[in-house]
Amino acid sequence: MTRVEHIGDATLHLGDCLEIMPGLGKVDAVVTSPPYNMHGNGGTTMGHAMSKWRGNALASGYQSYSDDTPQPEYEDWQRQILSQCWDTLSDDGAIFYNHKPRLRNKEIWLPTVLNPGIPLRKIIIWNRNGGFNFSPSHFMPTHEWVMLFAKPAFSLKSRGASGVGDVWSVAFETNTPHPAPFPVALPAKALEATNCENILDPFMGSGTTGVACAKLGRKFIGIEIDEGYFDIACKRIEDAYKQPDMFVAPPQKPVQADMLVEGV
Repeated sequence: MTRVEHIGDATLHLGDCLEIMPGLGKVDAVVTSPPYNMHGNGGTTMGHAMSKWRGNALASGYQSYSDDTPQPEYEDWQRQILSQCWDTLSDDGAIFYNHKPRLRNKEIWLPTVLNPGIPLRKIIIWNRNGGFNFSPSHFMPTHEWVMLFAKPAFSLKSRGASGVGDVWSVAFETNTPHPAPFPVALPAKALEATNCENILDPFMGSGTTGVACAKLGRKFIGIEIDEGYFDIACKRIEDAYKQPDMFVAPPQKPVQADMLVEGV
C-alpha cells in the first residue's frame, strides 16, 4: 500500500522506506529513530519480574511490526537503511540516528555494529532523565545515543551552536499513541544547531520529527509503513501547522567567508 499526503511543507509517504527513498532526490539531513528489535534474539528483559517494561505497550511490539527479527537480519536491514540514507544526503548533509546500547545475553551490544562503513563523526548522549529496565544483572539504563554520521562538508550553523554540547537532557514522552516515541525536543535540538532545510525521517512513526520541522520552519519528508501511525502523524503535523505562534524563522543561508568577522 502506498499513499502520499502533503501538509504545509511536509510530504508524507505511506510505504517501505527502502522502496521510497531512492526516488526522493537529495535532502540536507536525516533525523530518525528505527525500531530497536526489542524482541530479537536475547534482546529483551521486558518479561523480568522487576522490569517496568512488563505491561508496557511496546511489550507487544508495534501495531503491524512485532520487532522480533533475528538479530543478524535486523542488523543487515539497518545497515541497508543507513546506506540508503547516506546516498540520499546532499554533499554537506548529516544523519542523526537515534539508537541505544543494550544488554543482550548479559553482554553489551552497541549500535556502532549497524554502521555500514560511513563516517561517524559524533556520538551524542541522550539523557532521558529516567529509565524502565530494573534488573539485578546491570545498572538501569537511563540514556540512549544519537549517532551523527556526517559528510565532510557538514558543519553546525555557528561556533555558538556547538555549545549545546554532546549530552542532551530531554525527558522521554509519555501518554502517546506510539509505544516508543522520542520527544519533539530531541529532533528540534539537532535541527536548531544546523542550517539544514530539507529533512527526512524514514521511520516517521507518529510524526515527531515532522512536528519539530513544522515548529522550526523546515521542509519535511516522512516515511511510515504502518497506516495507523501514518494517520496519527498526519494529524499531529496538521495540528502543528495550525499553531502559528509555534513557528520560528527558517534557517539562514550560510554567510560568505569574506563577510565573517575575524575571531568569530
